[in-house]
Amino acid sequence: MKKAWFLFFIIFVGFRGNAYEKADAFIVKVYDTKVKVVSPVKDDPNLSVIIENKTLVDIRGKIETGRGEILNYVNIKSRASTSLKLKRKDKEKIFFIPQSPPFQKVELKLGNRPYEIPPQT
Repeated sequence: MKKAWFLFFIIFVGFRGNAYEKADAFIVKVYDTKVKVVSPVKDDPNLSVIIENKTLVDIRGKIETGRGEILNYVNIKSRASTSLKLKRKDKEKIFFIPQSPPFQKVELKLGNRPYEIPPQT
């Protein structure tokens, strides 16, 4: 019986330490009042970005570098998602910018725990 409790404790503690979401691609979930981002742990010059529209309206936006170079435009229907393959040069910053409906610029940061971007007031 003691072995079972010890095993349970080890498994429980082991899984709690890594309980937050991880991904091999950027997963951007757009809600009505926030944007949630799950980022990959390791850097890869060929990044994938999955954008999920959790709102009731279509979303139009773009993926842009920190220098203003547009990498891709997106149009995502309500309750749908899209997947993009991007080539990143020189580890430059990448942003998702929702244009319609408008929302603030969302930086796609590598190696972070999942993070949320609340609306600007």
